[in-house]
Amino acid sequence: MDPNGILILSIFFVLLLLFFPPLCYTKGMTDINKTILEKAAGPSRLHPDEQRRFLETYSERVIASCSLADAREKALLQNFPTILTYSSDHFQPVFVKISPSLDESYQLQYLKMTKEQGIVASIVSNDCKNSPFGLIIHTDHPSGIDPTDMRIQYSQLFEEENQAPISKKTSFWKRLFG
Repeated sequence: MDPNGILILSIFFVLLLLFFPPLCYTKGMTDINKTILEKAAGPSRLHPDEQRRFLETYSERVIASCSLADAREKALLQNFPTILTYSSDHFQPVFVKISPSLDESYQLQYLKMTKEQGIVASIVSNDCKNSPFGLIIHTDHPSGIDPTDMRIQYSQLFEEENQAPISKKTSFWKRLFG
């Protein structure tokens, strides 16, 4: 090859590296190594402990919450559609997160009720298994609600269940003699 051809070829490669730096071998390898290390470390989340506690959401986004024991109660199952209606009337959008620690029958009942209301619900991953919450109703922006416990927010719904008519027992002799 003649010296002019070598000169032209070397100028071509210099211009190629100047205008197309991603094609440089060492720079590309550094980016790939960095990407692999970042992916191996897992997703970068802001406040991961808070997200695990509040079933993959932030505490300031929570509209209503209940414990695992409360989520298993019949009173909450009966009043859950009312709570969802109230939440969706006051906040948009509304999401429901269901704990993986709940029994499957309860999970399915809550999923069915939220689907009937047109609200997106999901059963969170097992990373949140140690969360004290059974259900979280939340939005995608800060809600400003405190306290978030359903028993406190919707106490009138739960008081009606607790106020069963108490019948006074009468003695056998009183019923007999009247």
